[in-house]
Amino acid sequence: MSDRIDEARQVARTLLNDLETVTVRTEGVLMKAKRLARLMRDSDAQLWLEYETSGYPSEHFNPTDLGTCERYVRQSGRIDPTGKYWIASLPQIEAIGEGYKQRAEAMVGTVDKSVVVENYLVKRATEEFLANQTQQQIAARKLYNDNEALAVALRASIHSYATDVFLAIELGDAAQDIFEEARKRIDNFVRSHAPKAAEQLVAVNERMAEGSLESYSHALTTCRRLLLTVADALFPARSQPYTDKSGKPRVVGSENYKNRLMAFVEENAASEGSTVLIQSGLEHLAARLDAVNAKVSKGVHTDVTQEEARLAVIHTYLFLGEVARASKTSTVPLRS
Repeated sequence: MSDRIDEARQVARTLLNDLETVTVRTEGVLMKAKRLARLMRDSDAQLWLEYETSGYPSEHFNPTDLGTCERYVRQSGRIDPTGKYWIASLPQIEAIGEGYKQRAEAMVGTVDKSVVVENYLVKRATEEFLANQTQQQIAARKLYNDNEALAVALRASIHSYATDVFLAIELGDAAQDIFEEARKRIDNFVRSHAPKAAEQLVAVNERMAEGSLESYSHALTTCRRLLLTVADALFPARSQPYTDKSGKPRVVGSENYKNRLMAFVEENAASEGSTVLIQSGLEHLAARLDAVNAKVSKGVHTDVTQEEARLAVIHTYLFLGEVARASKTSTVPLRS
């Protein structure tokens, strides 16, 4: 885990503590939340928190501009169901609320209601004055309560964001540990049984790093060659068909890498259920890799997005993990 993510974890932890113990002024909370957003490279949160710090635009504001943080704004009540929204920043809302509170408190005891007034006109005027004062006090108290509720909800939205970030980091740690363990097993397997495939894995990574549509296509064709290499190491090509457990003959020539890999898995997998699952995954992966390879071989341009290429590479790597797992349960020596 990078130093940046470690720092983000610590900032999220202290931010949650600040919000839960109410030991830091709102300005300090916002500054720390903005720092967390920067560390997470979260541009949506940076924009949202800047608005919370400095105020929202009085016009031309679209909540969807906040992206993933729109939900925090809506949950807090800053935007009502009709689309109207509070323009003031969070510190301004708190300051306005404090003003209403002081106004309401200043009205308490300004008039002595116990004074006996004998003159009817004076009595009536006094009662009207007292009623008006009471109404103003109630109105000021309501304004304070409404502002305070909004301020609390806005702080709660920052708490929700910090919680989500903290949990995401923790989940990332767990996922990294899981994949790190799988990576070690796969890397050991590849180095031991198909060293050439290790070089191809490096080549795939280099192609992905280039970041062009052409390089993504080349990354997938390299994935296909990688599977061919692994198949050559585990189940070398044969001139005679391989008969699977269902009695069906399968061609296992040099280009039939899919059949050869499944022949190896079938011979070594712990259960038939495992074989079926692995075969299903390989069918999908091979279909994608073969389609790209066919177009590239003919010189036909094919658009492969970064996301498609990344998923295919991950799928290839995880398939190698399944093959490695099958080889681990095998009691038959691997072919050399």
